[in-house]
Amino acid sequence: MLNGTGSTHVSAEKRKYILEVIKKLGFHPDNSAQTLRRGYSSEFAIFFPAPYNSRIANLIGTIHEKGLAGNCVVTQYSWNSQNNLERKNAVFQAMLARRPLGVFCSLLDLDRTDIDTARASGIDRILVLDGEHHNDLVTFYMPFEEIGRIAAAHLLELGHRHMALIRPIDKTQSRIFNLRYRGMMNVVSAVKNTRIDILDFPKIVMGPSLDAAKTVVTSFLSLPKRPTAIYAYNDDFALPLMRALHEAGFRIPQDIAVLGTDDLPYGELSIPSLSTIRFDEDALGERAIALINSLITGEPGEACFLREPEPHLIRREST
Repeated sequence: MLNGTGSTHVSAEKRKYILEVIKKLGFHPDNSAQTLRRGYSSEFAIFFPAPYNSRIANLIGTIHEKGLAGNCVVTQYSWNSQNNLERKNAVFQAMLARRPLGVFCSLLDLDRTDIDTARASGIDRILVLDGEHHNDLVTFYMPFEEIGRIAAAHLLELGHRHMALIRPIDKTQSRIFNLRYRGMMNVVSAVKNTRIDILDFPKIVMGPSLDAAKTVVTSFLSLPKRPTAIYAYNDDFALPLMRALHEAGFRIPQDIAVLGTDDLPYGELSIPSLSTIRFDEDALGERAIALINSLITGEPGEACFLREPEPHLIRREST
């Protein structure tokens, strides 16, 4: 009865009496005992590395704010370095030991072997965030390839035929980069005399770094023929890059156009203001909740929350 199983072998009168005594004594069921009896806890785990980018932070914040179905408790598992495999594995094992009802993660952080390990541990409600669809996994699809197409189409429309794309050297970003690059190539390959150069951003942790941006500009200056536009992968790279280009004597967008992704708040405040590609962050959080609740209840979510996110261009002064 206390486990909320809906048992009917206790009469209504006796149930009422027991609940009154429980309230009077201040009794609370033992969560560990309930987990042991059921084989899983009432937790739904979120497994992402810190620090979070703005998109992940807003998405997780919405899940915490709105809550989940079935009185599920949202628990968060993070580690403080994306490239520290030992630390990630320790956090992963700690999560498995708690026997959560399910987990929301990214395939950038938990690979197929990890997913199989989670399933073998009894976790079969798994939502993965990824830039590709998967028939055997419930996928929170993020259209990273579409972002690349939007970026290339925008720069082509402005007359740019020689572009550059910033590539993070962080290996965890390689799949996202490849999808964006593929999206750009799908567009430019249909236009004659177009070219995309790759410029590496030499910083492991995603975040603003003027020194790293200056290194990119040095590479840019060494090119025999310089691009007229740079898709900077995200706003965190674009903003220090614009500063470094300005210090090197470039006018934006007259000499070089710069485009970012994520629509960070300070992009609109920069001089020039940053053109970017964004998602509706609130809608992403609502969609994550709908997908997780569907896993918890076994019922389909509302169609309005299950639509795939659509990125859109915000043109400002930098392109």
